[in-house]
Amino acid sequence: MARSRKKAAAPSRRSGAASSGGGSSRPARASRATVDVVEEEKGFGMEEGVVFFTTILLIIAFFMIDKARGYYGEGMFF
Repeated sequence: MARSRKKAAAPSRRSGAASSGGGSSRPARASRATVDVVEEEKGFGMEEGVVFFTTILLIIAFFMIDKARGYYGEGMFF
């Protein structure tokens, strides 16, 4: 996506007007803020742990329900 440009100040419409050069002048390029690059930690983080635990819990719950339905002859595995 293209960045939008800042609009330049509109020139004066008066025919004899000169630009005001007495004010403070801005540098040609504004200084940019520095950004520190932080590497991601290697290993098992909190988010991955929650995903792993939830997945295992859902699989176990599925098999427990199937085992309970197996007593009635309706289970897929039991």
